[in-house]
Amino acid sequence: MGFPPLVVLIDGGCPMCRRTARVLGAVDWLDRLTFVDGTDAATRHRWAPGLDEAAVLEEMFVVQPSGARDAGFAGYLQIAKAVPVLWPMRLGVLPGIRQAGDAAYRWIAARRRRDGRCRDEVCTPQRPLAAKSKVV
Repeated sequence: MGFPPLVVLIDGGCPMCRRTARVLGAVDWLDRLTFVDGTDAATRHRWAPGLDEAAVLEEMFVVQPSGARDAGFAGYLQIAKAVPVLWPMRLGVLPGIRQAGDAAYRWIAARRRRDGRCRDEVCTPQRPLAAKSKVV
């Protein structure tokens, strides 16, 4: 049975966020992740109705096929479940590690810079999400 694909809403104006998406995309050998620019209103409405731009500017959001959302470090933990090379990161659910992960995420996110809207391949899915889902 295949793992359902995840949509990751990032701040497309953040070079660090786009770089992180490229790195995660490179290790996502099973094509389980799709990155989109969460600062684009139409994209945000499609994948996470009701989520406002301010929230996406503060944290990355991972949207599951059910519509459930996880933000920040909790989002990384969802990504770690989907991407085998990141499975060791799932230890982040343990007490103490989770709090440290949350604190580190907030600290890094508060210090990142922005450069306007995303205009590269990271924020524009290369193929439809349905085509990315595969049975493994």
